[in-house]
Amino acid sequence: MKKTIIRNLGAIVTGEIKHPLAEGDTVCIDDGRISYIGNESAAPNADYDVEIDAAGLTAMPGVIDANFHAPLSNYLDSYKAYDWVENYAGGGTTSVVSLGAIRFPGQATNRKDAMAQAIAARSIWDNYRPCGAKVHANSVMLQKGMGDEDFHYLRENGIYVVGKVGLSAVQEPAEAAEMISMAHKNGFVVTAHCAAPSDENCAMYTASQLEVMGPDVLCNVNGAPTPLPAQEIKELVQSGRYWFDVVSNGNQAMMVKVAQWALEAGTLDKMMVGTNAPSLSGFSPIGSLIAMIVCGHMTDMKPEEALALGSGNVARCYGLDHGILKVGKPADIVLMDSASAAPGLLGTVKYGRVPAVGTVILDGEIRLERGKNTPPPPHKPVIKKNS
Repeated sequence: MKKTIIRNLGAIVTGEIKHPLAEGDTVCIDDGRISYIGNESAAPNADYDVEIDAAGLTAMPGVIDANFHAPLSNYLDSYKAYDWVENYAGGGTTSVVSLGAIRFPGQATNRKDAMAQAIAARSIWDNYRPCGAKVHANSVMLQKGMGDEDFHYLRENGIYVVGKVGLSAVQEPAEAAEMISMAHKNGFVVTAHCAAPSDENCAMYTASQLEVMGPDVLCNVNGAPTPLPAQEIKELVQSGRYWFDVVSNGNQAMMVKVAQWALEAGTLDKMMVGTNAPSLSGFSPIGSLIAMIVCGHMTDMKPEEALALGSGNVARCYGLDHGILKVGKPADIVLMDSASAAPGLLGTVKYGRVPAVGTVILDGEIRLERGKNTPPPPHKPVIKKNS
C-alpha cells in the first residue's frame, strides 16, 4: 500500500463548515485515504513512498462544483471546448456534480431516452476519470409519463439526483410536485431551477410554487444570469428548508447578498457554489474558486468558511465520500498559496484575490505538480519519490 506524507503545511482547511480548520502541519496518506492529520512530531513513523515538503502552502479539499451539466464526453459542444475536465482540475476543481446533461446534440426529450442517457452517463463517468477528476453524473431530467417504477429502476442503477426541475418537459408545478414526491420515496435528491428563465425552454417558479413542489436544492439563486426578486430569494435562503447554490455565471451582487443573508440566518451550512457550466456565458475552470473568494471577501464570513461552500457542504448535500480532509476520507487534496501580496491562501481569500494552485492530489496520487489555470505559487512544493 502506497504511503505519502505532506509536511510543512502553512494551514489545513478541512472543508467542514462547523470545524473549518485543523491543527497541525502534516497530512499522511495510506492507500489513497487520509491516515493522519496533525503535527509532524506525532506523525506515524513509516517508510513513505512519497514525501512532499509543502513549503508553507495550505492544504484544502479538492473543490467540488455543485452546479454543472456534464455531457457524455470530455467535450462541451456548445462552446467547442475540449478537455474541460482537465481544465477544471488544473484550477483546483477536482470534482463536479452534474444536475442533468443539457445543451448537447441528441439530448433526450422523452421518458425512455432520458432514463437510458442518465444510466449511460453514470457508467461513462464512473469509468472515465481524466486527470483523476470525479464527474458525478448520477442525475436524470424529469420527462412526461415518469412513474414510481421508473424512479425505482433508476435508483437501482445508480441514479439518485433529479436534475434541475424546470429545464425539461415537466414544468407545471402540480405535475412536478407529483413526480418529486415519487422521487423522494425512492431516495432521490431533487434539484430545481430558482431564477428567471435562462432560455426559452426554462420555467420560472415563485417561492410559493417551490414550497408546493418541495425540492431539496434550489439552484442558481443568484440568477442564471437573472435572479428572482430579492425579497423572495432572501425568504428562501433564510427559511432553512432548502439547500441552495450560487453560481459564478450568475449575478455577482446577488451572490454577496445571498451569502450575507445565509450568515445572518444561520443557514450557511446549506449554501454551495458552482458554475452552472456550460452556461449562457461559457464554462469556468476557476469559477467555483472565484465564487468562494467573492463570498469570503465581500461578507463577514471567515475565509475558511467560504472554502467549505465548494467542498464539504457539497459533499454533505449529495452524499459524496470526498470533499472533507478527515482521517479515513479519500485523499483529494489541493495545495494552494497566495499569488498576490496577501499572506497564504486564507489571507488571499479575505483580500479578494485568486490564489495560486500548487500540487493537485486525487485519491492519494499526485495528478498535477502545479495547477495550470492560476498563477504559480511563490513557493513550489518539493516532491521526493522514494520508490
